[in-house]
Amino acid sequence: MWDAAEQETPDILGSLGRDAMKVILPLALLLFIPLLLLLAAFGGLPEATRSTGVPAALEQVPADQLEVMRQTSLRTGIPWQVFAAIAKVESGFGANMGPSSAGAIGYCQFLPSTWEAYGVDGNGDGVADPYDFRDCIPAAAAYLQASGAPADLRAALYAYNHSWAYVDKILAYASGYGYAHSSSIPAKAVKLARSTVGAPYVWGASGPDSFDCSGLVVWVYSQLGISVPRTAQQQSEWAAPIEASQLQPGDLLFYENTYASTDRITHVGIFQGGSSVVMATNAGDFVREVSLSDPYWKEHFVTAGRPPYWEVEV
Repeated sequence: MWDAAEQETPDILGSLGRDAMKVILPLALLLFIPLLLLLAAFGGLPEATRSTGVPAALEQVPADQLEVMRQTSLRTGIPWQVFAAIAKVESGFGANMGPSSAGAIGYCQFLPSTWEAYGVDGNGDGVADPYDFRDCIPAAAAYLQASGAPADLRAALYAYNHSWAYVDKILAYASGYGYAHSSSIPAKAVKLARSTVGAPYVWGASGPDSFDCSGLVVWVYSQLGISVPRTAQQQSEWAAPIEASQLQPGDLLFYENTYASTDRITHVGIFQGGSSVVMATNAGDFVREVSLSDPYWKEHFVTAGRPPYWEVEV
């Protein structure tokens, strides 16, 4: 049975409301359809206004190139979106690798002298080839690292191409691919972690509806466009070591001997500030907020780490 207020609604609308809709609806359609046609003719909404952000970017980046970018990101701590932005700007992901007016060549448009210094045989075929993305992406990473990345990414990009306009352009493209500036990552990571509280623990799961401990970390940071190794042991090696006194929201806490394993680190959680950590606890349980003073987790705590996109504050 309907509520009394619901039963009165037709009388409130009345015949005048229905007649008005007969006029308004056709007018709305007349205005809306030309807009749709214009959007279709000019490629839809501008990139910056699309809600599909990262997925749309992933469609632009060839899958084999994206895989090399992500693996290089894991090794270096430089966001893969920066490599994607460089490839987009420099050669259109390899579509235009001819010599530039300045003599730069290849996938990442290195000057021959710079390639001589930083060229890498990334695919192990015995040749460091500036036209092969499998060599160029790790070479670009090496050059950026030598220039201060990931701690000072802007300075490293300026060294890559001496133009602040270039730096801004690369970071704008990187943002379009899902890169978030490091200062915004901790709060977003904590918010994402908290959103999973109550989700069931499932061994080997990495979201979006169930998680194991390291899978939760992978899922949270993947939503921010950050590639993270899969296991707790790997994550402990990937993160920059910090003291417990340096903990900031978004940092990772690592634990040992929570189950039988050949790895020392067997568990991980995400520090949310204050005195608690969000973690997928164990089989049969759920994602929970756990106190740092909890006797069990305090006994098994080993160390803390910070994802390497942030400079450790000492």
